[in-house]
Amino acid sequence: MRNIILFLFLVFVTATTGYAEDMKKPPADYQGAIAEKPKFDKGDRWEYMRRDKTISHEFVGTQNETLVFHLQWDAWKDEGKKETEFRNADLNLIKVINEKGEEEVMTPYRGPFNFPLWTGKKWSYSFSSSAKVKSSGAGELVTVDAHVKVVAYEQVKVPAGTFRAFKIEETRQNRGAKRGLAQYGTTITFWYSPEIKSIIKIEHANDIHNRELLRYSPGSPH
Repeated sequence: MRNIILFLFLVFVTATTGYAEDMKKPPADYQGAIAEKPKFDKGDRWEYMRRDKTISHEFVGTQNETLVFHLQWDAWKDEGKKETEFRNADLNLIKVINEKGEEEVMTPYRGPFNFPLWTGKKWSYSFSSSAKVKSSGAGELVTVDAHVKVVAYEQVKVPAGTFRAFKIEETRQNRGAKRGLAQYGTTITFWYSPEIKSIIKIEHANDIHNRELLRYSPGSPH
């Protein structure tokens, strides 16, 4: 019995270790493109169109290994809206602070990235946000389970030009919410371009979240 338990433990450890290694490198027979974790220069700037609004993102530096971006929303209720985003090294969102000093914190993060990227890679994670779900009628907090897969590496045309990009699909499902929210799920499709180190297009079930890259301007190298 003791030997059986030891054997099962070793099988579990081997399987877990193998999974971790698979997350860091593609299968040995993989021949496609691979995107490594991006490195940013201060002043890197991306501008997106989201419905009738233009949003600019600018990389301003790091704080304790956290990436910091300034966001400027134009044509937002007749005046600009500013935010500061804090992202982890994998470019996933961990905190947002608006111009009033109000914070939204993601635990541990929210976002469809797990570098390096390659076609066929898939993973799952869960997150919660300090922002309450208004549609629940109770302003309650929920946990979201997300399943992510890199489905293709393809050519994509946006207003900023034509780029080769990884197509990433993320399906999110709310967990533990009342009034049917636990049954709610949505799929978001992202296109990430290694050339410009960012997303160039987003398609969401709610088209208010859709966006496309208008222009990209690189910052100054270190």
